[in-house]
Amino acid sequence: MKAWKWVLIAALGLILAGMAACGDDEDKKASTGGVLNPCLLVSQEEAANALGVPVKAGQLQGTANPLGQSICFYEGQAKDAVRFVQISLVATQNMNPNLRESGYNAANLFADTKKLLGKPKAISGLGQEAFWGGSGLKAGSGLHVLSKDAYLNITAASGDEKRNLKAAEELAQKALKRLP
Repeated sequence: MKAWKWVLIAALGLILAGMAACGDDEDKKASTGGVLNPCLLVSQEEAANALGVPVKAGQLQGTANPLGQSICFYEGQAKDAVRFVQISLVATQNMNPNLRESGYNAANLFADTKKLLGKPKAISGLGQEAFWGGSGLKAGSGLHVLSKDAYLNITAASGDEKRNLKAAEELAQKALKRLP
């Protein structure tokens, strides 16, 4: 498959996976063996503090995709509102060997996503580069951060746009300190 097709598949995979809001416990067992686990980057307590409401335990969605992308989803416990924190992680080391051998990496995916979003808001002081894709359930939302050959997308959905950005920035600072 040509490299540009992999790029398109990878970018679409990130967008679609970023919209996912579930996982299962079996995937947690598959997250061992050197694959980075986004649930270890942000704790349940930290996710709850970011939203200002209690959250359920993180659900890990595994890495059975060419990007090796894994997602941790913390769902708010309230039944009357959609509240969640989602941490998506793509690390070059977790990518399919064919992608890595063709020169594709987390930095390429970050750049491709940024291009797809047009002119997102630049955020300073996080990783090598960061941008805000906005709030909500739309594709590309959340805080996108490139650091240490890993691409993080952190979405905090509290119901308040300004709080969402601030919460995502605070969670990103914690997550970046925990990246190996």
